[in-house]
Amino acid sequence: MKRVFPWKGLSLGLLVLGTITMDATPGYGARRTPVEQLQQTQACRRCDLQELDLSGAQLQGVDLRGANLNQTNLEGANLEGANLEGAILTQTNLQQANLSQAIVVEGQLGQAQLQGANLTQANFNFARLGRANLEGAQLQGAQFLSARLNRVNLAGANLAGADFRSASLDGADLQQVRWSQANFQGASLREATLRGSSGFGVNLNRANLVNADLTDVMLPEGRLTGAVAVAAIFADADLSGAALNLGDFQGADLSGANLQGAVLSETLLMGAVLRGTNLTYSYMFGANLTGAQLQGTRFSGADLTGVLFRGADLTEADLTDAIIEGADFTDAVLTGATIPQV
Repeated sequence: MKRVFPWKGLSLGLLVLGTITMDATPGYGARRTPVEQLQQTQACRRCDLQELDLSGAQLQGVDLRGANLNQTNLEGANLEGANLEGAILTQTNLQQANLSQAIVVEGQLGQAQLQGANLTQANFNFARLGRANLEGAQLQGAQFLSARLNRVNLAGANLAGADFRSASLDGADLQQVRWSQANFQGASLREATLRGSSGFGVNLNRANLVNADLTDVMLPEGRLTGAVAVAAIFADADLSGAALNLGDFQGADLSGANLQGAVLSETLLMGAVLRGTNLTYSYMFGANLTGAQLQGTRFSGADLTGVLFRGADLTEADLTDAIIEGADFTDAVLTGATIPQV
């Protein structure tokens, strides 16, 4: 239930800027309300502002460190450059709000509503945003170092240049996100959905992508060195020129994916599905494809030195002009495959 104040219905934008004035000099012994304090000093640390209606308020640069804004309505509010370090924003309505360059380090935003919000260049390091809704939000250049974003909704958001290093996004919805040059190094994206997302030069080195769905993603020149993507789905993905070396893709589905020119040296692909996958001119030195499904896979011009194909199914696979020195085809199915002479 929202609290009602005498100024209810006034323009909070004007109220905070002081255009509509309140008694700025309370009588002797009177205590300022949190709103009065915010109006007069542009600061209200550890204030109780929960469940208020501050929609559309002009709060640029205010100091709200440690403030309690639980379930407060800040829809469309301007918090550009505000300091919300350690603030409580659980279930807060921040739809279409401007939080660009805001400091929200260690903020608590569980189940917050941030649809369409502007978070460009904001700092959310170590913040907790479990189950928050950021659908369609603008996060270009934002920082989420070691933040907890489990099961958040980021569908359609712009994450270009955002920093999610070591963040936890398990079960998150990142469908159709734009994430060129985003940094997810060491992040956990277990069971996350990234279908149809696109970006160039995304850093997923050492990321945890176990059981994640990356169907139709566009990640040309992506960096997935040391990534763990066991049982992940990369069907029809564009990973051309990507680095997947030293990764663990056991049981992953890469059927129909484009891995032309990709680096998969010493990558674990045991039991993986790569039917119809384009691996032309890829570098796969020492990769392990034991038991993999490689029907119709294209390896022409690839470096397959020392690759283990034991028990793999290479029916109709094309290895024209591939380098297969030291490759092991023990018990592999080679029906209709084109294999160069060693």
